[in-house]
Amino acid sequence: MDRRHGAAVAALTLAVALVASACSDAPASADAVDAAERFYAAVADGDGEAACALLLPDAAEAAADDADAPCALAVTSGAIGDDLASRADGLGTATAHVAGRQAQVLFAADTVFLARSGGGWVVTAAGCDSRPERPYDCEVEA
Repeated sequence: MDRRHGAAVAALTLAVALVASACSDAPASADAVDAAERFYAAVADGDGEAACALLLPDAAEAAADDADAPCALAVTSGAIGDDLASRADGLGTATAHVAGRQAQVLFAADTVFLARSGGGWVVTAAGCDSRPERPYDCEVEA
């Protein structure tokens, strides 16, 4: 085998490895998007119990504390609920970035952060707005 052929084989092997590694995150990305979409579907349906079941317990508790109401009411009424409902109406297509046990799902109307918990994903922050050079500002966060 000459050097050019060996280099071509090495480049092809590297390309296949990169594609395989990118594809290996596809199921995790799809699952993270699904969890974020289910959260917003529950919010849009006014099903606070279902929405809160998809939150990290610390995030559910923080939402309840912020609204001085049970989580189920906090995510479906008042300032937090109104903001989440308005975002649910304009989510659009989602893309996800997964890094280990963390995920970020980007919608047109929101950025949702998730963490792997057991066999699935839980929402750790939602209703998030990007701020240049600073952390996101989120309605619901742990």
